[in-house]
Amino acid sequence: MQQDDTAAALHMIALPPPDDIVPRDEFLRIIGAPNNRASSALRVLLARCNPGAPLPDRLIAIEQLGRYIVAGPGVATAGHPTLVRLEWLVVALERLPAAQQRFCATLGAVLEATRGVKLFGEIGLPNDRGLLAETSDRLARRLLPEPPATHELWRLAGHIVRSVDDLDWLGPAADPLLRRLAVAGGDAWKPLRSSMLDAIGLLTTRIAALGMSEALRSRTPNETVRSSPLFRLTRAGVPEMAELIAASRDHLDHVHTALEDRGVSIDVVYSIDAIERSLARLEILLPFVGPPREPGNEIRAVIAAVGRGLVGGRSFTQLLGDNLRLLARKVIERAGRTGEHYVTASRREYWGMLGSAAGGGVLTCGTAVAKFLVKWGHFAPFLDGLLSSLDYAASFVVMQLVGATLATKQPSMTAAALAGTIRDRAGPGRLDELVPLISRIARSQFAAAVGNVSAVIVTALIFDAIWQHTTGAPFLDPDTSRSVVASFDPLHSGTLPFAALTGVLLWVSSLAAGWFENWIVYRRLPDAIEHHRIGRRVGRARMARLARFLEREAAGFGGSVALGFLLGMIPVFAKFFGLPIDVRHITLSTGSLTLALSSVGAAAVGWAAVASAAVGIALIGLLNFGVSFALALVVALRARDVPRGESYPPRDPGPVATTPSH
Repeated sequence: MQQDDTAAALHMIALPPPDDIVPRDEFLRIIGAPNNRASSALRVLLARCNPGAPLPDRLIAIEQLGRYIVAGPGVATAGHPTLVRLEWLVVALERLPAAQQRFCATLGAVLEATRGVKLFGEIGLPNDRGLLAETSDRLARRLLPEPPATHELWRLAGHIVRSVDDLDWLGPAADPLLRRLAVAGGDAWKPLRSSMLDAIGLLTTRIAALGMSEALRSRTPNETVRSSPLFRLTRAGVPEMAELIAASRDHLDHVHTALEDRGVSIDVVYSIDAIERSLARLEILLPFVGPPREPGNEIRAVIAAVGRGLVGGRSFTQLLGDNLRLLARKVIERAGRTGEHYVTASRREYWGMLGSAAGGGVLTCGTAVAKFLVKWGHFAPFLDGLLSSLDYAASFVVMQLVGATLATKQPSMTAAALAGTIRDRAGPGRLDELVPLISRIARSQFAAAVGNVSAVIVTALIFDAIWQHTTGAPFLDPDTSRSVVASFDPLHSGTLPFAALTGVLLWVSSLAAGWFENWIVYRRLPDAIEHHRIGRRVGRARMARLARFLEREAAGFGGSVALGFLLGMIPVFAKFFGLPIDVRHITLSTGSLTLALSSVGAAAVGWAAVASAAVGIALIGLLNFGVSFALALVVALRARDVPRGESYPPRDPGPVATTPSH
């Protein structure tokens, strides 16, 4: 707990308490608290409440009392100290009329003199400022003196809630105490209702403005602007809003469906995200302005929402995380859609995957051979990297065109599909669908890996035999062969970190695949090609086939070219900066090792070296698959808004919270 702020506050207000507050011993007896620093501080802070004081003094009094509750002196308890201090305050207000009168009058005067619309309608919600502008603004707020904002409630709340630790006490146990505090405060809380109504008006106006933009209107069912639930929220009364919020979410579901066919831009993603979070905030505020209802966790929910927003509004980490989440959300849907094609569901599909992976292994042997030919050319570093990149990219594109499969491209694609299933399936029956999906993903991945590795080994042996028969010498000379075998030793080379880096590159290429497919679809390039005027000369049917081909293969082309240039250019750029970095790809490495052993024989390099290299190849595969799948799954879960710690059986979600603004 943070105690230094409260200690400084107590030093500032060390004044004799007024006569209307009972003596300390009597005060402690009434609230049932032991005689210690924490309980004595509460009496002093209540005495500090003076409704006749100037507004800055009243703000300080409420701030100090709030800081005392969330981060005051420690209390010996098995539960949370904040709940103990809060209960003391509630009991004091309930049993001491003088303390209640001072507290309510001071609090009511503060709430009457401050505006809460920003606290409830903006704090914790996405804004339309860019990453650079928001970063510079937060940096200025952290380094420069804070200007006064005595009439803004969010500034007072920000002085009370300063870190996420100040919200740790918000659990179900806090609900009864918060409801008793609301009752004890009486009419002092009334100004908050007016602020919440203003915030609801602000939220509904913003939802309508975002929802009626051209980017979203073009992705919604055929309906007029006036019939849209997003627009109707601005004209609805409080009793009608719950139904319209549900209709608005159905409306957004149609938008999400349209994104699959029409692509998505960062503006569309931002608009959807802002609308969804604004709808959630509306649901939090409605219980406070609507008709009376059965008490629940409404107070806790609104404290958690604005509290996390206040903390996040000062956090650079949260700002970066929110922007990265939006960026990931833009591309991950396309990767997830592509990933569904890599999951086999029947025996026929399994054998088909094995066959296509075998074709990928055959082509990868040619890639490995071409890589050696490039290295033997002793080109300048940049040209060497460019030729290697073109070798990789051409090989991967040919695989895409002939229907072959590269096993290492699967994990990052299938992870997005898995994340979508985790998000869409909730409740006790979730594992009934997740377990079979995970089993199919593992089975598909195994088939692809076996097909790639076995085919590249057989093809490399056949190639070297043909090469020796044609030229009279093996493809690799003895020195090169020994160097290749030694480069895969997991203990005496950089094989393991290089393999992990390659896993990262495989994941990055999957993002590039999703981005490129989305870019093609969002700009409706296939439609533009299909209806281009050149079709009058070459034929409309031919242009239509070209358009469908581009739409079908866009993700594969984008990912293949990106992966090729990442594998080829990263080592070159690393060498430019003096970094000993290389890449290790399971199928390419297996082909290179097979060519080396076929050229000189296992006995020439030693069986121990061969065994070490074989272990290295296995570890390369595990790191390639594991790193790319883990990264893709984490990003996909984040992009698809799957809650952290999602587990089975489902747990009590606790208080409603929103992501801080960025």
